[in-house]
Amino acid sequence: MKLLYRILTVALVCFVAVSCDVVDQDLLENPNSPSPSNVNPDYLLNNIQLETENVFGEASNFGQELSRMGYMFGDIYRNAYSPSNFNTLYNDAYSDLFIDVKNLTPIAEEKNLYFHLGMAKTLKAYAMLTLVDGFGSIPYSEALDASNLNPKLDDGKAIYDSALVLLDDAIADLKNEDRRGFPENDLYYGDKEGDDKVNAWVKAAKTMKLKAYLNTGNTSEFNALVSEGDIILTPENNFTFNFSTNDANPDSRHPGYITNYAGSPQTYMSVNYMNFLLNDKSASINMDPRMRYYFYRQTTSDPTDVTKNTCITAPKPSHFNTDDPWCLLGDGWWGRDHMIDDGIPPDNELRTTYGVYPVGGAFDDGSGGSTDATMGLKGAGFRPILMAAYTHFLIAEGELTLNNDPGAAETEYLAGAEQSLETVRDFGASVTGGSGFAMTQSDINNYLSIIEGRWDNNPSERLRLNSKEFYLALWTNGIEAYNMMRRTGYPNREDNLQPAREKQPGNWYRTFWYPSDLTKQNNSVDQKNSTLDRTFWDTDGSADAFNF
Repeated sequence: MKLLYRILTVALVCFVAVSCDVVDQDLLENPNSPSPSNVNPDYLLNNIQLETENVFGEASNFGQELSRMGYMFGDIYRNAYSPSNFNTLYNDAYSDLFIDVKNLTPIAEEKNLYFHLGMAKTLKAYAMLTLVDGFGSIPYSEALDASNLNPKLDDGKAIYDSALVLLDDAIADLKNEDRRGFPENDLYYGDKEGDDKVNAWVKAAKTMKLKAYLNTGNTSEFNALVSEGDIILTPENNFTFNFSTNDANPDSRHPGYITNYAGSPQTYMSVNYMNFLLNDKSASINMDPRMRYYFYRQTTSDPTDVTKNTCITAPKPSHFNTDDPWCLLGDGWWGRDHMIDDGIPPDNELRTTYGVYPVGGAFDDGSGGSTDATMGLKGAGFRPILMAAYTHFLIAEGELTLNNDPGAAETEYLAGAEQSLETVRDFGASVTGGSGFAMTQSDINNYLSIIEGRWDNNPSERLRLNSKEFYLALWTNGIEAYNMMRRTGYPNREDNLQPAREKQPGNWYRTFWYPSDLTKQNNSVDQKNSTLDRTFWDTDGSADAFNF
């Protein structure tokens, strides 16, 4: 399915660009072996943009499962993943993205295509940071040397440093006024032109630097970026990969929509994450205002047939706390518990699935009904890679952990929550109809009042509160959720983060296994001894802090 999706996404660029000619039409050399100087740089950049989305999608899926934002299959952590599960992420980055950036670079430099080069460097740096966050030490300095079949591992810090230098180079290229035009296709900021396009890409690059500095605890550089303010702080500069409603030749809809609306839903929603939205503030509001945008119920009734949901006759495990979610959440919010490896029942047309945000599905107006490919935004969703709301939560965290400034942190904390709510509301506005369940300004004001009160009344819990609100705003971005949990330790069991069904599930993943393609083909790399191996910036608390 992944291979098919990649083929289709490449076809999407062909569709957008009308022609996918790799070589110039007047090429006199063998067209089956074009020299680097004859490769179409726009085509290469299209590939790089698509490959970055692939890297994000793969890494985010793992992060969602590990942060309990998404459902994770398995009885114990050791059985949840095998090294081969990480091959696609590894190959998307090394065999595709990094190679294409390497091939584009001399062409772009020769032809003064500085903006092409700035985009490519920005996307490569994002992938570098993401790989270090996921794997820790990885091959880099020797990785693209064709004469070296066994490139050594580089320390994650060295790769972070290289990525930050690359982002500075990218910013200089993006701003270079001697550039020869813009790319034919900009799949991230295609709605912007001229200086607006330049500024948007520069803000994205600087926001990548900001989150790197927060991960590493670099106070001076973090504060300099915040003070400068040239980062993603408003929704018009959100860094997203956008999908469309086109359903054939190619199918360019959001992958989550294809999987859950083009046929009966195949993906389980996380009971843990839905519980956070339903019950974290249950004493004050019925549910989080984003709930009906994030999720769509095919039925509003809870299951009573054990053949449709095997957990309904199983007692809550003894190591669960009273308020921990288990199995049923009520009113048909039908998901699957963390680390359950039971067989899959015939519940495809009953389970809760993705809603309108950000997958482009349906808004939940309480009427229920099976999904189909005519519902909601028909798949015109997006990947939320770097959103303005995220930046505010990152700044709030930095104000707490780096600057010890709770006043400045509160401003950013409230701004992040407000922007998240407004962005979700606005994205789904066209499909909420007259159901009466659409988010209102009163809903937003009430929500902000609740979380402001929590902040003011719980000074010792402010990092936890910011992390929880960030977690709720991150829906489908597992990369940032996974990083945040390792940085802050929140949310955790005290927040009723759902434990595994097994009382002793073993070691949580502080980093991913090395891909089997890497360890089998590279004599310089041995498989990790334990998933408790950490990436270089993950130093707080004990390595086994999330073994539940």
